[in-house]
Amino acid sequence: MSSMKKIIAVLLRKAYLLQVVDYILLIKSIFETKNINKQFCSSHPDFVTPPHHLAYDAYNHTNWNAYYNMGIIHSKLISDLVKEYVNEKNIKICEWGCGPARVIRHLSSIEGFDKVGLYGTDYNKNSVEWCKNHINHIKFVKNELSPPLPYESEYFNCAYAISIFTHLSEEKHYAWLSELFRVIKPNGILIFTTHGDLCSRRLTLSEKARYNSGALVVRDKIKEGKKHFTTYHSHLFIKERLLKGHSVLRHITDPKEYNLEQEVWVVRNN
Repeated sequence: MSSMKKIIAVLLRKAYLLQVVDYILLIKSIFETKNINKQFCSSHPDFVTPPHHLAYDAYNHTNWNAYYNMGIIHSKLISDLVKEYVNEKNIKICEWGCGPARVIRHLSSIEGFDKVGLYGTDYNKNSVEWCKNHINHIKFVKNELSPPLPYESEYFNCAYAISIFTHLSEEKHYAWLSELFRVIKPNGILIFTTHGDLCSRRLTLSEKARYNSGALVVRDKIKEGKKHFTTYHSHLFIKERLLKGHSVLRHITDPKEYNLEQEVWVVRNN
């Protein structure tokens, strides 16, 4: 991000104008993707796409090609890691922060597993209702911005969160980490992504200094959980603070094969 764009973003955030600008950009995105989306729907007549505003709220775009293709690519990330670290044959997987089901709808079967039960949860009631009404092979429930989840303890073999911790305060990092481990079976895994070193180039000089010190960098001035409430996570913060005492199985710093700029963490529930 250029220095001028950084300054403009900071000023808009301080003036609480990001949501106004976001609405204008939503309309712009709908207009710009109108033709390409029409072509996509024509070539994928059986693939149901979410409402524009739900997609934009979750992914910052309304491009159905991107929604479809990135969903497949990121579902491969999850399935590859599940195949590597989960040993049971009948498994249950939860996506915490599923949004309009971009990823989880592609995970109905994973090679090497006899049965895969899928569960999606999100704090956006409109996304959850849309998912319930249009994607029947997955069980969707609404959660709140704070724990708990409506599941019994040790229910899942795997829980994953793609770009969810990236929009939460430090307090909720610890609260949700504890809750996710509660619903994961012993020896199950948690997969999540963070804004790490590749994303840190977006930071201002003062933010980068905090990032390098091991502090969580939080850009707020907007409702927590929304995409413009943004957090950046140094390796030091994750390893020495958030995951202290937990078993990190994998840390992917540059998952470019999955078309991800965020870092990926895989943690065992001991």
